[in-house]
Amino acid sequence: MIYYFMLLFTSLLWAGNFVVSKSIVGHASAMVLADLRWGLAVIMLLPYVWLKERKLLPPRKALLPLIYMGLTGVSLFNVFMFHSLEFTTADNDGLISALNPITIAIAAYFILREHLNARQIIAMIISFIGVLIVISHGRMDHVLHLEFNRGDLLMLLGVIMWGLYSVSGKIAMKYVSPLMSTFWGGAFGVLMLIPFSISHFSIQQPNVTFVMEILYISFGGTVLAMFFWNIAVNKIGGTRAGIFLNFNPIFTAIISFFYLGETMDTLQWLGTAVVISGVLLFNLSKAKKMLGTVTSK
Repeated sequence: MIYYFMLLFTSLLWAGNFVVSKSIVGHASAMVLADLRWGLAVIMLLPYVWLKERKLLPPRKALLPLIYMGLTGVSLFNVFMFHSLEFTTADNDGLISALNPITIAIAAYFILREHLNARQIIAMIISFIGVLIVISHGRMDHVLHLEFNRGDLLMLLGVIMWGLYSVSGKIAMKYVSPLMSTFWGGAFGVLMLIPFSISHFSIQQPNVTFVMEILYISFGGTVLAMFFWNIAVNKIGGTRAGIFLNFNPIFTAIISFFYLGETMDTLQWLGTAVVISGVLLFNLSKAKKMLGTVTSK
């Protein structure tokens, strides 16, 4: 059960990360922001990895999947995400990010041979419909008439990268801990980004707010979130973990409600209930197994 709470908390952290990232895209380029986010995160992780693992170097068998983690989930996903926020709206970005569970399931099916049954497919569809209700405020005609621009396509590429990152993480954690995989995935990603960002590394109008926002996305939205995510993926699989990403736009709407004064109407709360129902249905067999284990003791 603790892994499901980890996933919920991770989704909450990423929801805050999405809001903060939207406000900082004007301060620097997508590559610079991605390097700042993960560069600081790697520095924060370094002493903890040493204290916890008593070593820094991963085994040779883990190198390739760790490199893939850095390429997909750190370098490409972050560049696509930050760059997309320069062009597309929050509604479109939220809608496209809701495809994350589907890309994870597809990647896990083809690479890890994690099969989906009919109930899980139906649950994914239900949860996705709930996300559409929240994002569109219940006006499904808004969804049908969305025009996909450059930012939408970039976010779609980011979603694909996240699916590949999750599968790479599952493979890497056969040889290293979730902490080590988070650290080295980030380190490899930063190293890949530096040659492209160093030549035009500049920050426009830095201030205290910008510094605080960078610290949040580096520690809360990266170190904590990615650590919890990798633990959960290792324990319950990428496909099961992926369905919880449908909570991202839900939590974003809730954060906006409490801190920005934006109201959620009845249909949006209904959409929230639909998303949660889809998640529960997707994990029904796991929940039954856990309940049986508890009652048998």
